[in-house]
Amino acid sequence: MPATKHIDKTITSISYIPGLSAHAATFMASRSREREFLPSHGAHWWYISFKNPVALEKFIAELYQHGFYGDIQIRGNDVELQTRNASEVEVVNAYCHPEAFPLMVSQLSADVIYVANDSHALICNQNHNGALSYTGERLTHFQFKASPSSWALLNSLANIISIHDIVHFDPEGYMILKLEEQAEEKVIKHLEAFA
Repeated sequence: MPATKHIDKTITSISYIPGLSAHAATFMASRSREREFLPSHGAHWWYISFKNPVALEKFIAELYQHGFYGDIQIRGNDVELQTRNASEVEVVNAYCHPEAFPLMVSQLSADVIYVANDSHALICNQNHNGALSYTGERLTHFQFKASPSSWALLNSLANIISIHDIVHFDPEGYMILKLEEQAEEKVIKHLEAFA
């Protein structure tokens, strides 16, 4: 794999999830208009950004030459990859070294809003892409900046919260969770560990 060093220098960011949680796969799938493949629970997933389209094309050519046949979606100078095949995982990671881009969270804020009545609940349910909201529920609205990708942040929450606690997730840096005060503190502590 002689082109490794050249390709590494052209990568501007990498988000790698070694096994998509049900949480991440479900919310990625709800945004399926953004990709031609369906994110799969348990699959390895990457989102890699390149400095220019030539570097991206070289990377894709190298992957195919070395046996990658997983899912690929290209958007501008970015590529999204998914596979369950261990040898394909090795091929991708040999080129992109995802450990060089750890998950970082900044500008974290949390605000609690109670669902006022049935009309408020209806508006919440129409505007959000996850669990339904009901009158009187305590909803914590999180705003954050995650790099290289907020999908890795959502994936990390799989061991802490139920998918049924997620009212809304927007990869631009916004999520709403159904949490009691103690669970909210646990989530905040978890997210602050990536600061």
